[in-house]
Amino acid sequence: MGGAAINSSPSTQQANLDLVVRVGVLIHSGFADPDEDVFAPDVVFHFFNPRLPEFAGDHHGYDGIRSLFERLQQTSDIGFHNEPHSVTPYGDELVVAYATNTVSFGGTPLDVDALVVWRIVGGRISEVWDIPAINTVRLHQPNSE
Repeated sequence: MGGAAINSSPSTQQANLDLVVRVGVLIHSGFADPDEDVFAPDVVFHFFNPRLPEFAGDHHGYDGIRSLFERLQQTSDIGFHNEPHSVTPYGDELVVAYATNTVSFGGTPLDVDALVVWRIVGGRISEVWDIPAINTVRLHQPNSE
């Protein structure tokens, strides 16, 4: 594909990766230690999952994102678990993460692969797209490590 090369700064890319890692810690802690400054005030988290319509949609602001993950944590029999596999910056604005999420509804733990695209503007997360691989959901396989 032709066109101009993406001008990106390694220091900006690392700062963006660090920001996404901070959000992961925030989610894993159940938002126990508020870290609101990682998000822009008007941040939007787009959660696409037609199999979980009660969670699907746009979640606005820090409180909307916190509420989404609190509801996922409370609704799942085993809580919400996330295992990142890769996190890659693209230019100075986008970071793409590939992870496996584990949840359980009705006593059956399931693994769901997902791509999450993070848009970072001015050193804060301004938009997120969570895109699950709903056609390849599988029974949870505990990590043997």
